[in-house]
Amino acid sequence: MKKTILTALAAVAVLAPMAQPAQAEVRSFPITTTLDGRTVKDPNVPVGKQRVADMYDKGTKVKIVCQDKGPEYGGKDIWDLTVEGLWIPDGYVQTGSDGMVMPKCTSPKKYPAKTDLNGRKNKGDAANAPGSVADKYQAGDQVPVKCQAQAEGGTIWDLTTDNLWVPDQYVKTGVDGFVQGLPRCDTDGIDDGNDTKVHGRSNGPAGPATGTNAQKIQRVIDAAKSQMGKGYNYSWGAGGKGGASYGIHHYPDNDPSQGDDYNRLGYDCSGLTLYAFWKGAGIDIGSWTGPQNEKGRAVALANRQPGDLVFWGRSDNDSDSTTHVAIYLGDNKILEAAPPRDGKSVRISDLYRHGNPYTKVRRIIG
Repeated sequence: MKKTILTALAAVAVLAPMAQPAQAEVRSFPITTTLDGRTVKDPNVPVGKQRVADMYDKGTKVKIVCQDKGPEYGGKDIWDLTVEGLWIPDGYVQTGSDGMVMPKCTSPKKYPAKTDLNGRKNKGDAANAPGSVADKYQAGDQVPVKCQAQAEGGTIWDLTTDNLWVPDQYVKTGVDGFVQGLPRCDTDGIDDGNDTKVHGRSNGPAGPATGTNAQKIQRVIDAAKSQMGKGYNYSWGAGGKGGASYGIHHYPDNDPSQGDDYNRLGYDCSGLTLYAFWKGAGIDIGSWTGPQNEKGRAVALANRQPGDLVFWGRSDNDSDSTTHVAIYLGDNKILEAAPPRDGKSVRISDLYRHGNPYTKVRRIIG
């Protein structure tokens, strides 16, 4: 596909009590010209953080979730919100009507908090980062979300009406991915339409879920090993269910001298483990280290076995502070995607190469 929208996950989950319907009705309509996608209803917003050039090709059908009024453009004052969370002017969409044919978009949408949440100044911030507001949203409170965005590593973050960010994984939206009917806050993680590269978490078919636990574990390890020796780089946000992809983070640690991950093909640590379990056993372990450290069951590091996930972080066994994940192979060896960013970033390493791991591993199978 020329245009690819990247999500941390795409599977639809059962709606939580009190949550609004997350995935609205979708209808497809042809467009009369190539259209940019915008995060705001503004015909003049520049290409960049709020506009994706040539997002939708002339003559193709665009999937619309809802409509709203906005500045007149293309002979209409109606704007359409696509399933990708981007606005397009309805004047160039063949809906068969001069008026609105879809439900009116409503924002913000309110969803219950799963736990006490700190509001963050920036998406991706740690809970105690400067500018954070402690316990801004209590467990069970309705969190007013006005838009969503993708942060480093492919994670989804929600921007509230208080202009504070919260990690979407702790908000009961009813889905694991982006909510249809909520606009995107920015264009991070969205392909610019100028190439066929997939940036961020890739999608692909699940591998077989059959066989004994031992067979599944071996397939997981084999899937991870199959990505060695192919010249893949370590790249922020790269890799996923469909294999290697390009990163979403332009300059590691904001240092241009380290090169541009957006143009590096490969994996980050959790992208590789996500691929291995999806391809090897049909198991979705989550798109980053936090949820991966909550899958399966906890087992003492001393009792580790091949196929277990090993984690590192700033605080022992804390999912919110994980910094690295790898697959344990046995004999104190791990298979990982890790810097340096070179063609050998997917490799077998010593267990203690990154210092002491968490005192518990996660056993996904068995």
